[in-house]
Amino acid sequence: MKIFVAGATGVLGRRLVEQFNTNGHDVVGLTRDEEGDRIVSSQGGTPHRGDVTDYESLVGGAEEADVVIHAATAIPTAQKPTAEDWEQNDRIRIEGAKNLTRVAAEVDANQYVQPSVVWVARQPDGSKFDESADPNPDRTTKSALEAESIVETAGEEHGFDTAILRYGWFYGPESAQIRNIAENLVSGDMPIVGGGLLGRKDATVSCIHVEDAASALVTAVESDASGLWHVVDEEPVAVESFLKQFASELNADDPSRIPGWLARFFIGKDNVRFFTNSMPTTNRAFKREFDWEPTYPTYRDGVEAVVEAWETENVSFV
Repeated sequence: MKIFVAGATGVLGRRLVEQFNTNGHDVVGLTRDEEGDRIVSSQGGTPHRGDVTDYESLVGGAEEADVVIHAATAIPTAQKPTAEDWEQNDRIRIEGAKNLTRVAAEVDANQYVQPSVVWVARQPDGSKFDESADPNPDRTTKSALEAESIVETAGEEHGFDTAILRYGWFYGPESAQIRNIAENLVSGDMPIVGGGLLGRKDATVSCIHVEDAASALVTAVESDASGLWHVVDEEPVAVESFLKQFASELNADDPSRIPGWLARFFIGKDNVRFFTNSMPTTNRAFKREFDWEPTYPTYRDGVEAVVEAWETENVSFV
């Protein structure tokens, strides 16, 4: 198959290019500069210069593509993101979905794949949920839900299959956010943000290692999937447990605690909401429908692999 990947230089995108290439597919990856060209080429793909907000720049790269994938994001990595940071992410999600579904129709693609996030449907009471749950978006996820709607509507209108994969909080050695967390854990500047007056209430999150996020998407493409699924690992985890495990792998001290109401002054209300609102979900539906298993079934396996990758690359946070 010929596969066009927007966001091919990102944390997820570069893994997609690599895995599709390994499986014998012809991959074209969207890039914006020479560094992006180098990344895509190094993973076995063919770079194509363009921008997801510019329709005309996309068509040539997607010509004769069987599958179009929108893996481009601009999720803020700053410690305290601004409103403008989130607006840029909204633009990439929404304009990207509009342009790329239009491209998929123009080149007569068979399938369009849209990564999303499971916390568009996390429940107000923090209870478990799955794909059947009603959406419950917040400021940072409204655009993800809108992008899902754009994709589903376009598929119905133009006749191509649409697969939406809602991911858990994904992490990997290339992630700027995960590297920032590691640096702050080592320096003692990464507290556990908890709910309640004293910050003692822990949220439970569903995670996925980026390698498994990519393999799930490759599986969906190779299975001609159409539908919506949650892609997470096997074990939801308390934020406290995740950060303590991460600190242990880094030979750092256990992080301290800070209540969310106080942390808002340092990391902003959106980051506090993420770390203090539970999103326990399951991969049961995806596993049932496809022959897929995560390589890193729990956060313990995944975090260990991340730190091992950094050690191999001689990455240090001291």
